[in-house]
Amino acid sequence: MAQDGSDRILDPSQRYETLQVALHLIDQGLTVFDADLRLVAWNLTFLRLLEFPPEMAYFGAPFESFMRYNAERGEYGTANPDRAVAERVAAARSFAPHQFERMRPNGRVLLVRGEPLPDSHGFVTLYSDVTDQRYYEGRIRRQNAELEERVLERTAELRAINQRLMEASAEQKRTQAALVQAQRREAIGQLAGGMAHDFNNILTVVIGNLSSLCEERPGEPDIGDFVEPALVAARRGAELIKGLLAYSRQHPLEPRAVEVGPLVHRLGKLMRRSLPESIQLTIHAPSAPLAAMVDVHELENALLNLLFNARDAMPGGGAIEVHVAAQPLDEAAAGALQLPAGPYVRIAVRDHGVGMDDATIARAFEPFFTTKGVGRGSGLGMSIVDGFVKQSGGHITLDSRPGAGTTVTLLLPCTPADAPAAAEPAAADGEREVAVAPPRAGVALVVEDDAQVRRVVRRHLVALGYVVIEAADGVEGRRMLDGVGDIDLLLSDVVMPGGVDGRDLARYARELRRVPQVMLMSGYANGDTEVAGITLLPKPFTKAQLAAALAGNAEAFSG
Repeated sequence: MAQDGSDRILDPSQRYETLQVALHLIDQGLTVFDADLRLVAWNLTFLRLLEFPPEMAYFGAPFESFMRYNAERGEYGTANPDRAVAERVAAARSFAPHQFERMRPNGRVLLVRGEPLPDSHGFVTLYSDVTDQRYYEGRIRRQNAELEERVLERTAELRAINQRLMEASAEQKRTQAALVQAQRREAIGQLAGGMAHDFNNILTVVIGNLSSLCEERPGEPDIGDFVEPALVAARRGAELIKGLLAYSRQHPLEPRAVEVGPLVHRLGKLMRRSLPESIQLTIHAPSAPLAAMVDVHELENALLNLLFNARDAMPGGGAIEVHVAAQPLDEAAAGALQLPAGPYVRIAVRDHGVGMDDATIARAFEPFFTTKGVGRGSGLGMSIVDGFVKQSGGHITLDSRPGAGTTVTLLLPCTPADAPAAAEPAAADGEREVAVAPPRAGVALVVEDDAQVRRVVRRHLVALGYVVIEAADGVEGRRMLDGVGDIDLLLSDVVMPGGVDGRDLARYARELRRVPQVMLMSGYANGDTEVAGITLLPKPFTKAQLAAALAGNAEAFSG
């Protein structure tokens, strides 16, 4: 049927050659073996991928020849190549579908897929070079693993950062709360100090006039019935103001070395008289000397406040424990308490009473705050203790839970045991004061901006033998120091209007005018005169207290 230019029918050999050429164009290796495991078709890609010599591939080449070639070049890794060849030939005769990957000695990875021909007439096998594919797949797996690892690390870092942020936020809230509380207490302290100044001026007038009245009319019955109770009440008012000053840390202290153990035992003996039989007081103090650098009177007052609070917290009875011990603070512990590192004395007062909740603890040191009910307490006890401890350079902590009792711990600066100890408290309560005339009188200049206070002080000084001249402020007082030649005593208030306060006036009187005696008085009583050697007389004061201060000041001056 074939003519020039028309379709041609190829003979079998031509068709085979055409098929063979087509197979060479495939980018995958290919072999076809018949039922007798004879090669009937292949392509050059097969020879290249498996590195077989071209002369091995011919029509009718046995499957076994290829297996043996591989065994001889050591690809099966066995000492018995005949056995390896026989196993592979036997497997091929099963004509079972198969797929596996093998790595060639040159490092290339081949995917081998075999499928049997219909009716077990042989099988066809495809060889695909998947080296690059597997490389990129492995690379992707490694990158994914690294990415997952980095994600996990970053997640852990973010969790840690979040935890730190939460902790920082909580710490910031605690710091802000502490700052607000400190600012609140500072504001209350400033208010208390200002109120104390005004009330001390008022009480100076009240106590001064009442005490003068008692001295001028000692035998009149009305004095005992009316004036004495008023004088007692005024003195109680002065004690309340003293508590306010202690809270605001403006109360003058006289720190000395105080043996804490004996003092606590002595207070325990006194305190047991005020405790009901249902309350047991136990004191634990070291036998070795342990001294604190404090004002002995203020320490006694602070401990009595704590003991009374412990008693009132146990209306049904219980136990009070007082523990005294040395407490050294290293840099870290001291820094946490905002204290200098060094030795301290720890005094802990513990009760087993009703305890306090967090809201009560937050307000425990505020002046006038009390849980004792109306008429049962001034609310100044804890504020006085707090002010005394901090003014002494120490620290106070309050640990309490409702129903679990309360422990108040004081840390006070420790001093060597061989330091001079403080004297015992001098006069007992209720002991009448006696005014003793100072060893030297003369002309006294009183500088005070409150006219009523000035009048009382003038009366006291006149009764003590002084001739008194007055000034209403520091500027006027300075003019009098310049104009009056023989002034023997300057007694000036500290805080005054006009630009010249008592400190300035005291320096001027001592250094330039050579006044023999210079004293300051103050309703703030903060003890900070800023003039060395100047006596500070806290308001309110009586004539006897003024006389004692003048006598002490004169002795110091003459010395």
